[in-house]
Amino acid sequence: MSDISPSSSTAETMKRLSSGVNISEQISSNVVQPDDKVLKMATFSLQKYLKEPDFAAEFLERGGLESLCEIIKKASGNTLAYALNSFASLMEHNTGWDSLSEDFVVEIAHIVVNETLVTIGRPATAILIKIVTANNHTDDEMGRPSTTVTTDLNSKATTGGEKVSSDPTTESSESGKKKTAFGYPTLQKAIEHEPQLLSTLIQRLQSQDYTLCLNSLALLTAMLKTVTEEHQSELPERLGQLNIGKYIVRLMNSHPSDELRKHLLEYQTAMIRNVIQRRRTPVSLHNSKDMKMLNEIWDAAKVANIQVPGARKWKKIGFSSESPQREFTRTGKFGLQRMHAFVVGNQDLFAKMLLEEIHRPENKRCLFARTSCESTELLFSQWDISSGYIAAELDPILMYFDRVQASTIRLFFRLFQDMKATNADFSKVSALVRSQLRAVFRSDTVKDIGEFERVIDGTPYQVIRDRRLKELEWADDLLGREAIRNLRSRLNKQSYDFIKQQRISCLLQGAWFPNSLQRSGSTSTPSGTMATNELIGNVGSSGGGSSGKRWRYYKLSPSKKALQFGDFSERVAPIIKDYDKLPNKIDLSQVFEIRTIRKRSNAGAMALFPLPPSSTPMSPTSPVGFGSHPFASSSSGSNYLQHDTASSTSALAFALYNENHTSLAEFICATSEQASEWKDGFSMLLDKGITSKETAEYLHSLTEIGVKVKLLQIAGDRVEVPHGSLEVPPIPYGSASRFYYDV
Repeated sequence: MSDISPSSSTAETMKRLSSGVNISEQISSNVVQPDDKVLKMATFSLQKYLKEPDFAAEFLERGGLESLCEIIKKASGNTLAYALNSFASLMEHNTGWDSLSEDFVVEIAHIVVNETLVTIGRPATAILIKIVTANNHTDDEMGRPSTTVTTDLNSKATTGGEKVSSDPTTESSESGKKKTAFGYPTLQKAIEHEPQLLSTLIQRLQSQDYTLCLNSLALLTAMLKTVTEEHQSELPERLGQLNIGKYIVRLMNSHPSDELRKHLLEYQTAMIRNVIQRRRTPVSLHNSKDMKMLNEIWDAAKVANIQVPGARKWKKIGFSSESPQREFTRTGKFGLQRMHAFVVGNQDLFAKMLLEEIHRPENKRCLFARTSCESTELLFSQWDISSGYIAAELDPILMYFDRVQASTIRLFFRLFQDMKATNADFSKVSALVRSQLRAVFRSDTVKDIGEFERVIDGTPYQVIRDRRLKELEWADDLLGREAIRNLRSRLNKQSYDFIKQQRISCLLQGAWFPNSLQRSGSTSTPSGTMATNELIGNVGSSGGGSSGKRWRYYKLSPSKKALQFGDFSERVAPIIKDYDKLPNKIDLSQVFEIRTIRKRSNAGAMALFPLPPSSTPMSPTSPVGFGSHPFASSSSGSNYLQHDTASSTSALAFALYNENHTSLAEFICATSEQASEWKDGFSMLLDKGITSKETAEYLHSLTEIGVKVKLLQIAGDRVEVPHGSLEVPPIPYGSASRFYYDV
């Protein structure tokens, strides 16, 4: 879109608007003409002017919102795009527009569905996002915004200057025409008028226009977050029927940008939280929708005319009793929906399964309903679907929950028959299925749902059984015992203490870092710290007295209460042992926060001079803290990168901040190892725990290796690890409080 300068006609229009003239006068009685340049220029200028709070308040005061709505209803082309952008600018103030009519929201939905220009689609979709999440400030425990409306300014309604009611459920007493319209219920009514809205948004997930794709994804996510209880099952099921998972997976596998990845994680989180809500909703025989699904499952079974001893109806299709709702205690309504989805999508297979099981002896039947619910529960466990779920990594296979469940059900039936199980062996079959799921999900070769299904269906029973036997030997029979859990807890603490001492030893040794120089004329703060500055791009500039000091050496004081440093034009030695050469100090008691910093200028400065090593190479024989360790981190021996992309360099930079969020010291690290050593060194020194993924993985590895070493020692000595806690004998008579057992 080319930049347009306001003409004299536009200025006159804006002047008339500020004088109270309704800009809708520019519109003809029926439709806006495409060549109406004055109106086009006016709406173009509004995009910018409405971003100003004062202008927006005056605009609302004089009935501008109603005029703008009329333009949107009648305009087309660029004029419509400008009007939508103007409306979006107005909505940023979160005030005055919360009295929109439901008809207007339907009109915006109509525009989203029928207008193909991206310049129209982007702002129209953004408006729907704002409407569905409007003025929602509090979230419930499932992350769904509340429907509390607050008005930031005591603004007035769009007609007659009357104040807007703060109650979203009431109409204006004066006009009687408008009802506050926002939140999911309003959008649901728009969907009923424009049934193609959901499919349009899903199709636009593959749009070549990045912003349009992002807005469409954001609107779908907002709908999942705000959907009301009445539609919390209907919406995600409808999205599934429209095959939204396929498009989400394409985005996940397209090497998404950081912004798109963030939106995908939000969608994944919203989707799973909706699953959790449905899991918590019990199945009821008095609910018409639940009974409809159960009856459709019954009809697809085609066993009404088959006589089964001890079964009247529901037990014929694999329920444990004639009260089917009891089977869904752990999986809720979501479990019923997944069972229904499997039956509808695999009717022939379902009927064949039931027919085969009915003709088996009663104690050797693999009950379908029980198996379906158990499969859902296994997947909940595999994906850690529980309260407070927040997606940390993109999981494309998770988008195909129904196909994964179908594969799990098939696997369950196959293993049940291969091991010639009975009803009493159901838990053992479940353990085999869990083992196979865990192995497949952990496999690096399984990248997509097709490969997942091939591996699940193609792995022989013998392979699954042998793997399970090994797991029983280690995990279930040994590692799961209380004695081993206590051992792991103790080793974890020892490993943490070791890493803490090793990280702090790096701080005590000190290291060189590029100097974040003061701007010309800046001075040191009274505490001796440097002001926060951008890394200069021209090292040889003459501005400022310290412009030639390119390097800074940081070193933790022996008392561990202060950080000493000195600025140098060159690196005088690999390691500075003399604290006298480091005259400046930072009191670590002032450190309130340790946070990653991102500066575009870092990469440019890195290209001007190489970074130095942080410490001498660490080897198994090097003294580190209280002793050496063959698994100690060895970042110091790595070669530092001369320069890299701005993102990779800035991601390794962090700073210490005080309570006022002022930087006390900045550290531009060359490698992730050095960043984890120094950042976690400060964090652990200040008892703030571990902050980096590298250190967390290092801690886990040390703990697990320690456990295995101890277990090898136990096995070598043929020592039996007890089940449960030790039985404590009674205290000898007469010992009283002076005698105790240290267990």
